[in-house]
This record gives sequence, C-alpha cells and structure tokens, in this order.
Amino acid sequence: MRREAEVVKTPPEANEKTAGRGSFRRHLQGYELGLVTVGMVLTCALLALPRASVPQTLPLPRIDRAEVRRSAATELQLSALAEAQELPFEIRALGEAIRHFGRSVSRGIDTEHDRDDIRERLQAVQAKDQGPLLLRLRAVQTQFFLEALADFERDGKPNTDLDELGADFVPHAKRNGWLTPDGRCMADEATRRVLFRMHWADLLEKRSAFPFAPTLNEWRTYYRFLLLHPEPEPGAMTDSSDDNARLRIVDALSRKDPEYPASFAKGYLLANLGEPEAAATAFRAELGLHESGPYALLARNYLIHSLQDVSPE
Repeated sequence: MRREAEVVKTPPEANEKTAGRGSFRRHLQGYELGLVTVGMVLTCALLALPRASVPQTLPLPRIDRAEVRRSAATELQLSALAEAQELPFEIRALGEAIRHFGRSVSRGIDTEHDRDDIRERLQAVQAKDQGPLLLRLRAVQTQFFLEALADFERDGKPNTDLDELGADFVPHAKRNGWLTPDGRCMADEATRRVLFRMHWADLLEKRSAFPFAPTLNEWRTYYRFLLLHPEPEPGAMTDSSDDNARLRIVDALSRKDPEYPASFAKGYLLANLGEPEAAATAFRAELGLHESGPYALLARNYLIHSLQDVSPE
C-alpha cells in the first residue's frame, strides 16, 4: 500500500491572526456608496432650506395642450362643413357685416353703423333658429384669418382678409411689440385662434355667452401670451410699464383661474417694481394659501430677500 501525504494544517494561532487583520477592513467595505448617499442627503437638505434669493420666476398659466389640439381639430371640421355645405343667407349676411366692420376699422371710418348692422344680422339669425350654425361661420372665418396672417408674415403686406377679419390686429400688434423684426407674429397658432375668437365674440357681444365664451384653457392661453407680451397703457414709456401691465393681467387671470398662484406672481412683480414691503406681503399671502407645492420654497426664499430690502422704520 502507498502512503498518502499528510495534509498540512494551519495552526489555530495563525487563523486567529489572519482573522484579526481582516476584521477592520471588513467594516469599511462599501464605504464609497455610503459616502455618496450621505452627500446626496446633505445636498437635498441644504437645497430644501429657505435662503434669500432674488425673485426671478414669473409663473405662467398651465395650458392643456391635448385640449388645444382637440379644439383645433373640431374647428377644422366645422370649417370644412361650412365650405362643403353652403351656409344660410342670414349667416352669410352676418359674416359680411363682420367683414364690413373690419374694413371700416382698417380705413379709420366710424364703425357705429357697422355695429348696428351686426346686431340686426344676428337677430335675424336667431329668429330663424340658426344659432348653432354660428360656430361654423366663426370656424371658417378663423381659418381665413390664420391664412391671411400667414400671408402677411411672408410678404409683409396687409391683405383684404386680414383687414376685414383682423380689423386693427396688425397695428395693435406693432404697438405692443407682438411682431418680430422680420414681421412674424410672436403668438403661436393656438394663441392666434384664441385672439380671433375673442375679437369675434366681442363683435357679437357674446364673450360671456355659451358656446362663444372662452373656456378656462383659452383664458389661460390668452393671459399667458399677455404676461409674456403685455399691453402697456397708452403713452406709458417707463421701464416699469410692462410690469404694471402684468399686475393688471394677474388680477384678471386670478378671477378666471383659481389655480393660478396670483399672490406669488404679484410678489415677483412688486419686487421688480422696487416695492419690497408689498412684495413681502404678497409672498406671505402665497404661503398662507399654499404651505407646500411647486412655489412654496421659492416663495420663502423670495420673502427672505424682500424682507432684507425693507427699510427699518
């Protein structure tokens, strides 16, 4: 028989020494991940702490883009129906009265007679129970207006449809800085539709009547554009005129949209206007309404900054 080689065993003392040397290293395993986690927690904690910062955010109304697309699609369908199926005489006569009004405005002619004519034509439409067809008239005239405005942007010259349907739209846009240096309107298509619908509803004196009254989403679209491109008071030439106009817009928007953070917006605008005490009051009001939310931390930061600028009495 062949003798097996003896298995060499490590003495117990050696095992104890090896274990002792590795025990401390074992406690440090994964420390890098721990340090990263601690760093992230500390960073988040620091970011969540209120600290003075210069007001730089003007909140804009939230626009439901899906609703915008649905509204545009519906209007295109109504416009196609108006083109495919001739509208009744009374509806067409009202459409011509609207065009005549715009033509008078663009030529600087008194429009009182035109307004009376629009009222009479509208009464004739209602007498024939043709009210639902007014939406088709509005839709087709909206499309003509959009196409006329696009033509103006291409060649820089007003055209008949733009004068008759837009009335003083181009001069108004020029006064308020709504046109780029190359003559393009800053409003996107959704805003152009809303601006025309409001003009159209005003002519029929139906801005508050269903289905011609603007929807909440249309009001948001309208006021969002005005916050970005405000209409200053006639003759206002100071640098603060835009923010003063925005304060009026915020008041009007808050009456239509209760979700809009009006107090926060006022605080931002008042801070811009050099009124830190009024700004602080507005930011306090915002925090009183919304202790948490998307603007809560900013409101606290802006409040601290505004209080620092308040002169001690």
